[in-house]
Amino acid sequence: MRDKVLKLCRRLKKCTLNDLVSLTEEKEDIVSTALLYLENKGCIEIKDDNIIYIDNPTPKGRADKKDINLMSQFRTPEEMDIIIKGFCLEIPPQKLCELVNLHANCICHYYTIFRKMIYERQYNKLLDKFFDKPQEGRYQTFYEKYAFFYIYNHQVYVSEKLLRASLEKKFQKSEIREYKAMYSYLRRVESHNINEFYMFYRLAEYIWRRCREYAYLYKDLKQNLLNIM
Repeated sequence: MRDKVLKLCRRLKKCTLNDLVSLTEEKEDIVSTALLYLENKGCIEIKDDNIIYIDNPTPKGRADKKDINLMSQFRTPEEMDIIIKGFCLEIPPQKLCELVNLHANCICHYYTIFRKMIYERQYNKLLDKFFDKPQEGRYQTFYEKYAFFYIYNHQVYVSEKLLRASLEKKFQKSEIREYKAMYSYLRRVESHNINEFYMFYRLAEYIWRRCREYAYLYKDLKQNLLNIM
């Protein structure tokens, strides 16, 4: 479906969701999922319900590059390393600010950028895996918001939106067990967090942290930052 939608977008240059639904004769939510993938890959841009084809695609998520570059410009390598370590060790910003010459709210902003990076990276992987092997998502509510979950190779992924395809595989028994264990864990850790802002970023962060040692988290986050810079 994504290839079919992409060809139509390329041919039309500018169109609407209704145009694509009519031309593909497919359900709207299935076409919308294909558009999510294409927008994320930078193949299209959606403005005021208009879908615009982009000749030279640039994957989304690069907006973080500006923030990260600013972070590295105004912080010494030693300070940046302390902030990264503090995040991986879950040191509260109110305490970490005593180790670097920064206000706690500034460290909070850095932490939010890290969480956004973690969410976007796993979401990009999810879209790729979903279009290779569509899977029927499961949902749970946190703070009265729906979060949708998928499992590939025993790895849980979270999405703010429900992904749809023509044929979707159901969870296997082992995947259901993993999903239930992850949900139990997320419900437990999220119940201690009264801040519902950036909920999906936080859920992705908790999934990223689960059953992983500090050394892995530190190396992984630092490598992710280097890849974006």
